[in-house]
Amino acid sequence: MSNSYFKKSAYIVLFFVVIMVNAQETKNKKQNTKLIELIAKEKAEINTLYELLNNRKRQEAYKNAHIMLKKIKAKESIVRMDLFFANYFNREAVLDSTLHYANRALKNSSYIINDTLRSNVHATSYNLIGLCNNKRGLMEASKKAHLKGIESVDKYEKSFSYYVNLHGLANVYMKQGDHINALKYFKQCLEYKSEDEIGEIAIGSYINIGTIYGVQKKFESSNLYLKKANQICKDTDNKDCQAITAINIGSNYQDLGDYDQAMKYYKESLIIAKENQLFQTQVYVNEYIGHLLYTQKNYTDSKLYYLNALTLSIKHNFLSNQKDIYMRLKDIAVKEGDYKNAYALIDRYSQTQDSIITLEKDKEINELDIKFKTLQKENEIKDLVFENNNKFLQLKNQEKAIENLNLQKTIEGKKNENSLLRLRESSQNKANQIKLLKKEQQLKDSEIQRQKETRKIIFIGFIIILIPVIALLIVYYQKQKAQILINTKQKEISEQKNKSLLKEQELELIKAQVEGQDKERLRIAQELHDSIGGNLAAIKLQLSNSDFGKEREIKNINNQINDTYNQVRSLSHNMLPKRFNQNKFCDVLEDYQKKLAEVSKLTASFSAYPRKDIDHLNEKIQVEIYTIVQELITNTIKHAYAKKIELQLNLIQNSLNIMFEDDGIGFNTKNNKEGIGFINIKNRINSLKGTINIDSSLSRGSIFNIEIPIS
Repeated sequence: MSNSYFKKSAYIVLFFVVIMVNAQETKNKKQNTKLIELIAKEKAEINTLYELLNNRKRQEAYKNAHIMLKKIKAKESIVRMDLFFANYFNREAVLDSTLHYANRALKNSSYIINDTLRSNVHATSYNLIGLCNNKRGLMEASKKAHLKGIESVDKYEKSFSYYVNLHGLANVYMKQGDHINALKYFKQCLEYKSEDEIGEIAIGSYINIGTIYGVQKKFESSNLYLKKANQICKDTDNKDCQAITAINIGSNYQDLGDYDQAMKYYKESLIIAKENQLFQTQVYVNEYIGHLLYTQKNYTDSKLYYLNALTLSIKHNFLSNQKDIYMRLKDIAVKEGDYKNAYALIDRYSQTQDSIITLEKDKEINELDIKFKTLQKENEIKDLVFENNNKFLQLKNQEKAIENLNLQKTIEGKKNENSLLRLRESSQNKANQIKLLKKEQQLKDSEIQRQKETRKIIFIGFIIILIPVIALLIVYYQKQKAQILINTKQKEISEQKNKSLLKEQELELIKAQVEGQDKERLRIAQELHDSIGGNLAAIKLQLSNSDFGKEREIKNINNQINDTYNQVRSLSHNMLPKRFNQNKFCDVLEDYQKKLAEVSKLTASFSAYPRKDIDHLNEKIQVEIYTIVQELITNTIKHAYAKKIELQLNLIQNSLNIMFEDDGIGFNTKNNKEGIGFINIKNRINSLKGTINIDSSLSRGSIFNIEIPIS
C-alpha cells in the first residue's frame, strides 16, 4: 500500500515538473522570438542611418542616430550603433571620436551571441582603428589593427570584413614603400566578387595599384588601372574616389613633364574634395599642387598650398602629413633664404616625428605581422600539398586501372585464345586509328603553319603601311611646329609695333605739352607788350611832359602804376596751372601723374604727408615742384621703359622730401650725360637751395631723392 502511494506521488510530482519545464520553455521561446524580432526591427532602423550616410546626408543621419540611441533596447543594437558612430566620424575625419566608438564596439561585442557576427564586428572595428592610425601617420599601429582584423575572421569564410582589412594592410605596405607585398594583397582584394561591396574594395585596389605603377614609372599600366577605377567611380557616383583618381592621373602627367595637364587634374580634385568635405583628400591635393609649384620655382604660391594642407592636417591630427609638410616648407624657406624659419620648421618636423615614434612603440605589431605572413605561407604550402596529393592519387588510380586491365587481359587470354585474337585485332584497329589521328594532326599542323604565314604577311603589310603614315605624321608635326614658330614671331613683331605706336603717342603727348607751353609764353609776351608795355609807355610820356606841381597829374600816374602792378600780378597768377586756383596742390599733382600714367600704360602710386600742410606751401615752391615732377615723369616715359612709377611727398619739420622711383632699365650715374631736362631739374632745385641724390644702376630702376628747405 505504501509503495503504491509512493509511486503515485512520484508520478504526480513528475507530471507537475514536466508541465513547469514545458511552460518555461514556451516562455523562453516567446521571449527569444520577441528578442529576435526586436533585433531585426532595430537593425532595419540602423540600416536607414547608413543609407542617409551613403547618400551624403551626414547631418541628418547623425541627428536621427542620437534620437534612435535613446529608443533602442537590444544590447546587440548598441554595438551596431557604436559601429555606426565610428563610421560617421571616420567620414568626418574626426579621428579621436572614431577610435573611441570603434574601441567601444570591441568592448561591447560580448553582447553578441552569434560567433560569426561577433567576428565580423571585431574585423570592422579593427579596420576602422587601422584606418584612423593610417590617417594619423601611425603605420605600425595601423598594421597591427588590420592584422588583428584579418585574424578575427580568417577561421571563417573570407567575407567583406576580411578583404577590407587586407586592403588596409596593403595600403600600409604601400606607404612604407613595400610595393611587392602591397601589389600582392591589392590584387588579392580584386578576387572579392560580392556585388554589395565590390565598389569600395575594387575602387581602392585599382587606384592603389595604379599609384604604385605610377611610382615605378610604368605609366601605361598605371593609367589602365586608374581608368578602371574612374569608371567604377562614375557608375557608383563616388566623389572621394573621383577626387583621388584625378590626383593620381595628375601625378602621372607631372612625372611626364606635362605640368598644365597635371594642374588641371589637381584643381579638379580640389574642387570635388572641398564640395564634399573630404578633408584628407584636400590635404593630399594641396600637397601635390604645392610640390608642382615648387618644381616650377613658384615658391610663394607653393608655400600657400602647403600652409592650407598644414592647417587641415593639424585640425584633423594627420601626423604623417604634418611631418611631410614641415619638411617641404623648410625646403621653400631655404630657397627663399629664410634660414631662421627653416630651422624652426626642422624643429617642428622632429617633434612630429618623435610623436609618431612614441605612439608606435608596440611589440605585438611585428609578432602579428610575422604571424600573418607565416599563415599566408602555410596556406600556400597547404594548397601545394593538396594539389600534389591529388596528383599522386590520380597516378595511383591510373596504375591500379592499368593493373586491373592487364589482369583482365591475362584471365581472358587463359580462358579463350579467340579473345586474344580479338584483342590483337582491337589493338591493330587502335593502331590504325592512331595513324589516322597522326595524319589529322599533321594536317592541322600544316593549317596552323599556313595561318602563321598568313599572319606574318598581314603583319609585314601593316608595317609597310604604318611607316608612311608615321612619316606623314612626323612631317605634319614638323609643319605644325614651324607654324607655331611663325605665329610666335608674328606675335613678337606685332608686340614691337604696338610698343612703337605707344612710344609715338607718348612723344606726341609730350610735343603737345611743349607746344602748349610755347603758346602760353607767346600769350604772356603779348600781354607784356600790349597791356603792361603800353601802360609803361604812357606813364613814361606823362612823366616827360607833365608838371609835378599838379596834383591831378600825379594822381593819374599813380592810378596807371597801380593798374600796371595789378596786371603783372594777374599775369604771374595765370602762369600757374589754372587748377591751382580751383583745387588743392596735391590733388592737381596726383591727377596729372594719374592721367599721364594711364596714357603711357604705367602703374602709378602717389602719397603726400601731411597732405594739408603741403597744399598750403608757397606758390613759388608749388610751381617749381610741379615742373620738376613733370620733367621726371617725362624722362621716365621717354628713356626708362618702366612699368611702375611711385611719387612720395613728405613735409618733415622745415624740409620737403620728394621721392620719385621707377622700375625701368636704370642708368649708370657716373657715365650718364645730362640732358637739358635734367639740367633744368637741377637748376630749379638749386634755385630753391635744395639737394638731389640719385640711386640707379642698369636693370634695377632709378630713385630720385630731393630735399627742399621750407622757410
